[in-house]
Amino acid sequence: MAGPHAINGFDRTLSRIGTASADGYGIIVRRLKGPGDGWFSASELDGSGRVQALLLSRISGMAGPPEDHLRAEWLLESLARAIADLGGSFIVAAGQLPELTPENILLAAEGGLFRATAVASDRGLETTDPQSLATAAGPSDLDVLAEAFRRGFADLLAPTVDWLDAQGLRPAKTLWHAAADRLAQALVWSGKAFDRPGLALELTRLTVGPDCPDPRLAIPIERAEDDWGDEYHLRSTCCLAYRTEGGQLCQSCPLVKDRD
Repeated sequence: MAGPHAINGFDRTLSRIGTASADGYGIIVRRLKGPGDGWFSASELDGSGRVQALLLSRISGMAGPPEDHLRAEWLLESLARAIADLGGSFIVAAGQLPELTPENILLAAEGGLFRATAVASDRGLETTDPQSLATAAGPSDLDVLAEAFRRGFADLLAPTVDWLDAQGLRPAKTLWHAAADRLAQALVWSGKAFDRPGLALELTRLTVGPDCPDPRLAIPIERAEDDWGDEYHLRSTCCLAYRTEGGQLCQSCPLVKDRD
């Protein structure tokens, strides 16, 4: 696999991702020249915490603003989901990965939570044979894409994780594992949306599985089926939604004790 370059058919892949959906969920990914109209550069999520603090102040629950540590959890998980949706959908759909750098990624938030991502260029990595990703034996282009995905994902999250931890809002270890859970959940969606569940599962194991090279993101990869036979990721952390008024434990929560 060649190094980063202009990805072939980049806008075609963007269009395919934009029209895909699974379980009633679709992702928003754009290609933009730069910040503006509600979009800002991921480089603004720096160690100063200026943007993170502003976003935290805008997060509100159904029955009023949640406690600060809940806001911190939800902010980080929404960022992780936005980046995981971008990288995971490109890999699963087309064997491509945009450059996941702060300078190339743009973000949009609503109500303090990240809702969409955009890229400023069409540069990135791609395999010459997307169909072989799910069947290649031994080291393959999928390993290369997974490594770049993990590295970019972690680099984009690190300033926010470190800042939230420094504020005493949530421990860094917990936030990293929550981010890995979000990535795993996003890849369940991508596998369904693009009809490549096996590839999505293998990408999950390579990126955040227990044997991944980054111990911050190493989590168990286990799945269960809901009442309709659809798979979902069994989380290693709790999103804390049950601590809000009227909130309940999610079916994927590790606190659920009576799962078959």
